[in-house]
Amino acid sequence: YCNSNQLTTLDVSKNTALGYLYCYGNQLTTLDVSKNTALDSLDCSGNQLTTLDVSKNTALGYLNCNSNQLTTLDVSKNTALTTLYCGGNTTITMLAVAKTYKQATVSTNLASLITNATSTSGTLNIYGGDNTTVHEAATAKGWTVNLK
Repeated sequence: YCNSNQLTTLDVSKNTALGYLYCYGNQLTTLDVSKNTALDSLDCSGNQLTTLDVSKNTALGYLNCNSNQLTTLDVSKNTALTTLYCGGNTTITMLAVAKTYKQATVSTNLASLITNATSTSGTLNIYGGDNTTVHEAATAKGWTVNLK
């Protein structure tokens, strides 16, 4: 827990067994969790992140990345997600998702992320088959949809 400390940098690369990271309410512009493969819960909301790479965090069940400045988010490998909060990232233009998640509300929240995006020219990549909920939101918004 290092939340609400006005941190501008945070290096957790040597904490490879880290299970939980709560760094919300800081001033982080980057966050590298690629070496934290055991990460189960991540709350990095309320920072200034433009990208967040959680592709190596396949055990991730809880992700709160609300209220950042994300332009890219790839949660296609995070199929264990049961809780996802990603609102308040209206600058999103690139999103990669899985066909299904452990909890259906994850897809609903991803669809809301697209719906609330300011860009009408984003790209959605869906891996492993079609994710109808997110696909419909992207199509309605005018985004390009790629099934991978």
